[in-house]
Amino acid sequence: MIPSRRINQEIIKNYRIICDAEPDNIENWLTLGRCLVEDEQYDEAEKALTKIFEEGRFFSFKNGRPRLRFKTLFGFFKNKLLFARAYSDMAMISLYQGNMAEAERRLTLAMCEFEKAKDDDEYAKAANRLGMVYRLAGAFESAEEMHYRAKDIAKKLNKNALLAETLGDLGMVYEGKDRFLVALEHHKESLKLYEADPNRAFEAACQKRQIGLCCLRANDFDQALIYLNASLDDFKNLGSYVFQSRLYNDLALVYQAQGDLDTAVEIAEKSVKAADLSQDGTEKADNRVLLACLEMARENLKDELESLLKDAVEYYKSADLKTQLANACSTLGLFYLRRKDWKQADSLFRDSLHLEEMLHRSFGMASDLGNLGLIAQKTGNHAKAAEYWHKAAVLFEEGGNDEMAKKFNALSKEAKSDLEATLLRE
Repeated sequence: MIPSRRINQEIIKNYRIICDAEPDNIENWLTLGRCLVEDEQYDEAEKALTKIFEEGRFFSFKNGRPRLRFKTLFGFFKNKLLFARAYSDMAMISLYQGNMAEAERRLTLAMCEFEKAKDDDEYAKAANRLGMVYRLAGAFESAEEMHYRAKDIAKKLNKNALLAETLGDLGMVYEGKDRFLVALEHHKESLKLYEADPNRAFEAACQKRQIGLCCLRANDFDQALIYLNASLDDFKNLGSYVFQSRLYNDLALVYQAQGDLDTAVEIAEKSVKAADLSQDGTEKADNRVLLACLEMARENLKDELESLLKDAVEYYKSADLKTQLANACSTLGLFYLRRKDWKQADSLFRDSLHLEEMLHRSFGMASDLGNLGLIAQKTGNHAKAAEYWHKAAVLFEEGGNDEMAKKFNALSKEAKSDLEATLLRE
C-alpha cells in the first residue's frame, strides 16, 4: 500500500517515538526509513535504514576474533523480505546521492527476492523505482518495460494509487522520448485517479506540476502557466513551502523560455524566499543557483550573485551532492569568466570537470572543457586551448551531438593555427 502524504507524515512522527523506545526492533526502523524515503528526507532515512543492517551483521568480535552470530543468521533467512524492502529504499538514497549504478544493483537484488516471494505489490513498487533509474540514465526502453510491469500488476491488484504513480512515471518516460502528446495522456489519466481520492491532494498537485512541465517542454507556454499556477495554489493550501519554491522555480523557467527575463527574475526571487521559509538546504541552494543564472542571462554581474553561488557551492559540498555541486561550480565559473577573472574561473571549471568525470556525464565534461579552452585562449595558451577543445569535440561526438562536435573541432584547428602563427613570429 502507498500511504498518502498526510498519513505518511503522521507515521514518521509516531515511529520516531517508537524507534527511540525500541531501538533494537529492526521492523520499526524499516517502517520509519521507508516513510522518510517517501517524504524525501533522505539523510534521516539513511540513518534509519542503516540500523537494520547494523542489527543484521553476521559477525561480532571478541578479543579481536570474529564470531558468527547465529541469531542474526537465523533472522536473516527468516526476514529476507524485510532486508529486500530495506534494499529497495536504500536504492532511492543511492539515487539521491547520484550513484545510479548502486541504485540499480540494490533494486535488482530486491526485485529478485520479491519475485521469489510472489510479493507483487513490493515488486511493482521496485519496478517503478528501477524504471526511474533507467529513465534518468537515458535508457528509455528499459524504463518503459519496468513501468509496464508495474502497470500490469497495479491493474491486476486493482490498486489505483499504484496505477496512478505508474502512469505518471510512464508520462515522464515519454517526455524523455519527446512524445509529449502521449506523455500528457498518461499524466492526465494519473491526475484523474489522484483527484478521485480525497486523501491524495498532494499527489494530485504534484501531477498538475508534471503536466505543466510537460507543456513547457512541448513549448505550450499558456498551458504550462495554467497547470503550474494551479499546482502552486494547491501547495499554498497544503502549506508546503518546499513545493511552493519548486513551483516558482518552474514558473520562472516558463517566463525565461518566453524571453521575459525581468518577470523570470521576479518569480525566481519569490522562489528563493519560499525556499528560505522551507528551511530545506537543498531547496535554498537550488533556487539561489537559478536566480544567479537568470541574472547573468540579463547580463547582470553584481556582487550579490557571487555570494548566492558561493553559498550554494558550500552547501552542496557539505551535503556531498556531487551533481548539484558540479552544476554550481560551473555556474560560478561562468560568473568569473564573464568578469574576466580567468584564475578563479579556471579553478572552478576544473573542480566541475573533476566531478563530471566522477559522475560519468559526458555533456558536462564537454561543456567544462569548452570553457577551459576559452580561458586558455584568452590567456594566450593556444596549445592548451586546442587540446581542451579537441577533447570537448570528441565527447560531443560520442554523445551524438554532431553540431557541437563540428564547432569545437573548428575551434581546435583555429587555436592550432594561432599557435603556429605565434611560433612563426617568434
